[in-house]
Amino acid sequence: MNKKQLTFIDPKTTIRVFEGFAGYGGASFALKRSGLNYKVVGMSEFDPFASKLLAQNFPGIKNWGDITAIDADELPDFDLFTGGFPCQPFSSAGLQLGEQDKYGRGTLLHHILRIVEHKRPEYILLENVKGLTAKKFAGTFNYLKSKLKELGYGDLAYAVLNSKDYGIPQNRERLWMFAKLGGLPDDFDIVPPKENLVYRFGDFLDVNPPNELYLSDAQIEHLKEKHHIDNFIVSEPLCFDVYNKKIKTDAICITITQPEHNSLRVIEVPKGDGKEVVRKMSVNEQFRFMGFNNGELDFAGQSYSQLSKRAGNGWDVNLVGKLLKHIFGQL
Repeated sequence: MNKKQLTFIDPKTTIRVFEGFAGYGGASFALKRSGLNYKVVGMSEFDPFASKLLAQNFPGIKNWGDITAIDADELPDFDLFTGGFPCQPFSSAGLQLGEQDKYGRGTLLHHILRIVEHKRPEYILLENVKGLTAKKFAGTFNYLKSKLKELGYGDLAYAVLNSKDYGIPQNRERLWMFAKLGGLPDDFDIVPPKENLVYRFGDFLDVNPPNELYLSDAQIEHLKEKHHIDNFIVSEPLCFDVYNKKIKTDAICITITQPEHNSLRVIEVPKGDGKEVVRKMSVNEQFRFMGFNNGELDFAGQSYSQLSKRAGNGWDVNLVGKLLKHIFGQL
């Protein structure tokens, strides 16, 4: 890190942002919460359903599509590159094949570095699962750090942050990485101050969830038998962790994931008849746990499965807004 090369941010300065692997525009929604002056000058997202979501919510911003096909010469200039490159190659919920991922997702990091090398943005914010720091993927992570240093970005600052430490009752651990051209201050700390959690799982649930989300009596019995659960009788709404076969009595949600992982169920307090009530989580609930307000994102034309996939792969915009405010408050 190099203290002599610091350039302090003028609050009136507009930070031009290019959002890679944009998903539902998590970086844009987080920047909105950060209080920073910013302008998103471009996005990159190749998934057709995510691209439709972006077009609905950011109609004036060009989506450059597949990052592997982008000609960096054609991109507009930008000050901040953000990107949550695909986590499946490094995730415990995936096959952990790293750069050998059969879909090529483990090599997309190289295209981030290709664009960074060409455009030389002042700042870089990257995100992935904490598995990227595991010994198994040391080669990939060390390459990222060394390449950024070679390009003049100094030491990469990184930390695993959890949503439950920043206001939302979701146990969502993600690796956050930040670099600055010329290096970061000697006393730079990427970790924002943690907060006491005041909300519980039930605070983020719908008052009247859609009926189709509820499990039948037979489905509930099957769930209990399969996972060796005595009953789903609770005194407050709780999350059932299907993967670990336990009810989360701490009133914290497990990590929101893609629907194919099918990893959580909502347990409601029994009604007057005393019967157990278990259901899937609604789309609105999933996005609340990702930091969104009701109606903030236009979901029109998207299926439950596609929206659940977006939430599972997305950024907690509440946490990232606080992270960005904390980071740029030190620059």
